[in-house]
Parts: sequence; structure tokens; C-alpha cells
Amino acid sequence: MKRYIILLMIFCFAAVMAQNPFTQNSHDIKIKKEAEKLSRKYDKRLGMIEDQLLKFEIKVEEFMINEKKIRESDLSTKEKINALRGNYAKETADMNDILTRPQYKLYRKLKPKFQPIDPVVVGQVETQ
Repeated sequence: MKRYIILLMIFCFAAVMAQNPFTQNSHDIKIKKEAEKLSRKYDKRLGMIEDQLLKFEIKVEEFMINEKKIRESDLSTKEKINALRGNYAKETADMNDILTRPQYKLYRKLKPKFQPIDPVVVGQVETQ
């Protein structure tokens, strides 16, 4: 009986960790490189200290992973658009914990230019 309880606890812990974006490791080198490049682009304007830049980069990568998952999901187009908007807004809000107030104000002005939400591609239109 004790063995089953331990196995159940391990299973529950693994399920929770698998769903947590903070514990996700991006095996997609392309996303990691894009996050680094975007973070450096922001840093040129925001002047982050090293600790901020590292946290910023991790946060950007986390939300890029989430965006990729949303785009690849089986959600309807409308649901994808809403999920992408929510992901975008949550990323913006989370940066408030990393950046100083002046940096955050500038970040909010720069984000639509640096990170526009790409349109959701519905599929190719067939012509007869």
C-alpha cells in the first residue's frame, strides 16, 4: 500500500511539473536563439543589468514556447487568437516583476514594434 501511495505522489508531481512552463526546457534551439536575440534588442534600449537580462531572456523564451504550443494546438482559430492575446498580455505583465518602472514603461511602448502578434494562419484557400 505504501508503495502505491509513493508511486501516486511521484506521478502527480511529474504531471504538475510537465505542465509548468518554468520547468520546461526548450529543446528547440531556434526558440532559444530567437529569445536571446530579442532580449539583446530590448537590452539596447532598456539598459538592463545582467541579472535582469537573464530573467528577461528566460521569460521571453517561456512565452515563445507557449506561443508555439498554442499555434500548434487543435484549438479553433478564434480560440488560438484569444490564447495568443492572453499569452502576450501575461508576458507583458510578468515583465513588471523584472524591470524597473521606467524600463517597464519603455518596454510597453517598444513591445508592439519588437514583438507584434503574428496572424493565425487558417490554411490555404483552394481555388477550383
